[in-house]
Amino acid sequence: MKNQLSIFYEHIVDAARQTGLPLEAVCEKVKAFGFDFVEIDANRLFDAADTILPMLQKAGLGVNCIYYFFNFGAADGSPEEDRAAAQRVVDLCGPAQCGKILAVTGFLTEAEMDRAGTAYAKRRAAMASSLSVLIDLAAQQQITVVMEDFDGDTAPFSTAAELLWFMQNVPGLRCGFDTGNFLYSEEDATAVLPQFLPYISAMHCKDRGWTKNAGEPKITIQGRAMYPVAVGDGDLDMAGMVRTVLDSGYTGVIAAEHFGSADQMRDMERSAAYLKAL
Repeated sequence: MKNQLSIFYEHIVDAARQTGLPLEAVCEKVKAFGFDFVEIDANRLFDAADTILPMLQKAGLGVNCIYYFFNFGAADGSPEEDRAAAQRVVDLCGPAQCGKILAVTGFLTEAEMDRAGTAYAKRRAAMASSLSVLIDLAAQQQITVVMEDFDGDTAPFSTAAELLWFMQNVPGLRCGFDTGNFLYSEEDATAVLPQFLPYISAMHCKDRGWTKNAGEPKITIQGRAMYPVAVGDGDLDMAGMVRTVLDSGYTGVIAAEHFGSADQMRDMERSAAYLKAL
């Protein structure tokens, strides 16, 4: 089965801003590059689904995954509020004909940052509980919920061990493996990948470059600057990781990602060419 390609809708928006082209024209170019789907922020659909979805459809692009930044388990929230937020995102999937949700479940407060502390454990458990509710609501509509490694230390899923805890402790949860985010925590994505192969239901191909470019850098926990690049143009073993995932039997969509790129149009075209060659 042929693996199809996806791109982040935010990259399309950035490309339109960078080039001056209308969004519709960028969508047409993205389709011509070889992308079939987009990954889209739920907030975009909350605000303008009636405009965005027909535009994507006209260009021949579907919605592969809707992502959302939840605030599960927050001290100033409640399980009822978490459930309502979950239902609101699930309800987007039908009109978008989308079968996948990427849940960024929330971020730690300063008081919760001690990984060995009781506040951290309590917040993580509360997150897991609300995440289970989201998974149950999504399953009723045959929607898969995935989590990814996140490139920020306030996320209690920014390292391989932390993300694996959620995979092992939340039934029905699947992994959205992001090739570039482990490097934020100074971890080797190639080395940790085998642990996640049984869980992978989505893949974000994010390359990183150590060589300075015009893009927006991301600083690792050791203070090193990583720069956004097209897939295959950076310093990660993208080919090796993609082949490992494909060899494991993965037949799903592969998404290219390069937030912060100074030339999204160029990088989208290069990413598509590289991934199609693989």
